Amino acid sequence: MAILYALMRFKSPKYIIIISFLALIGIGTLLLFLPFSTTNPISFIDALFTATSAVTVTGLIVLDTPADFTFFGQAVILVLIQIGGLGIMTFSLGLITLISRSLSVRWQFAFMDIYGDNHKLPILRILRRIIIFTALIETTIAVLLFPFFLQHYPVVQALWYAIFHSVSSFCNAGFSTFSDSLISYSDSYYLNIVISFSIISGGLGFLVIHDIMQNIKKNSGLVLKKMTLHSKVVLLTSLVLIVIGTVFFFFSENSNSLFNKPLHTKLIISFFQSVTCRTAGFNTIDIAALKETTLFFMMLLMFVGGSPGSIAGGIKTTTLWVICAIIIGQIRRHEQIRFFNRAISRATAERSTTLFILALLLITLSTLIVSGLNFSKNSIPFLHTLFEMTSAFGTVGLSTGITPQLSTGSKITTALVMLLGRLGPLTFLAAFREGYRVNKLRYPEEHIMIG
Repeated sequence: MAILYALMRFKSPKYIIIISFLALIGIGTLLLFLPFSTTNPISFIDALFTATSAVTVTGLIVLDTPADFTFFGQAVILVLIQIGGLGIMTFSLGLITLISRSLSVRWQFAFMDIYGDNHKLPILRILRRIIIFTALIETTIAVLLFPFFLQHYPVVQALWYAIFHSVSSFCNAGFSTFSDSLISYSDSYYLNIVISFSIISGGLGFLVIHDIMQNIKKNSGLVLKKMTLHSKVVLLTSLVLIVIGTVFFFFSENSNSLFNKPLHTKLIISFFQSVTCRTAGFNTIDIAALKETTLFFMMLLMFVGGSPGSIAGGIKTTTLWVICAIIIGQIRRHEQIRFFNRAISRATAERSTTLFILALLLITLSTLIVSGLNFSKNSIPFLHTLFEMTSAFGTVGLSTGITPQLSTGSKITTALVMLLGRLGPLTFLAAFREGYRVNKLRYPEEHIMIG
């Protein structure tokens, strides 16, 4: 505890966040490497990859979770998912408040720098509500899933499956106790809707959920116009992406992977994949069997991911909205970037653009590295590698099945991309620029040709 307090006093909050995740990955790796964690001995790199995937709530796997890990190993993975899923929101907030019961000015500015000044509630109240909300949703999902699994498995096994999938779905991790993920239950409306609700709840973000609850309490109904601008953007963007994803997947795969399936099964698979490919990683259909057009569209959804302040990865829905607003503003020659009769600051626009570009660079660079390291493995198409890296950055976990085929260097590269995707490129950028003073020098302007 003394060491942690010293770190809090003398180290930048950005470093604390990064170090905490690295430490958690290290502990998880050692636990998964223990002989009684697996049914057969595994390599250290596979233990590291699995721990990283769990802590970053990604879901990419190099080993079969139910076949290669014992109950203890699966329990370790579940704990890593839970801590990792809440870590970015509660560890950095909670650790300092548990030690000193207050948040220093340095930490307040750090969170404003990384996340923006979106929260107005006291830190302890935010932390308490996050924990209560998480426990409430995960418990509810487990209770709903238990009778479903009880129809197919013994009581203890059904209870474990219900708990595991409730935590994994809410934390948007995508880990499953079934070797084929949820493909065996692709025609179950009940399971698909329950899991989808859990995924969406975890991907919206706690600030949005809190805003929804406050509006319901005050207005006895969901009144969108009474919500904050942040909540409006998140809800509308999420809805649009889910609808577009469902429609595109249905028509794109109607004559391919969905061929000969009943209409209701086609619809529920299309809806579920639209929801899960943004960040969760569960699949109810063989991803490797999809058309290249479908895979590319799914990459776009994975690139966007969930919403700020949530467990999801990606550039986030609000970033997409801001980028679109910038483009529209340029076309219509608006002096301000605005939507919903509100204007956003230049700083927000610059952060969004920076995040968008950094994300593209990270995916591009990692794809080239992994492709180069696996050049001798001609069985791995370039599109599948790009899909894998996009999935890693968006902490989604969907894969065309190439993950176990990756070389050691490729696995390490993918693990780094998962970590960067979970923490966010801007967190690392903020950490590296620590100590640099703001340059207030003004230089004469000169125009250059662009476009």
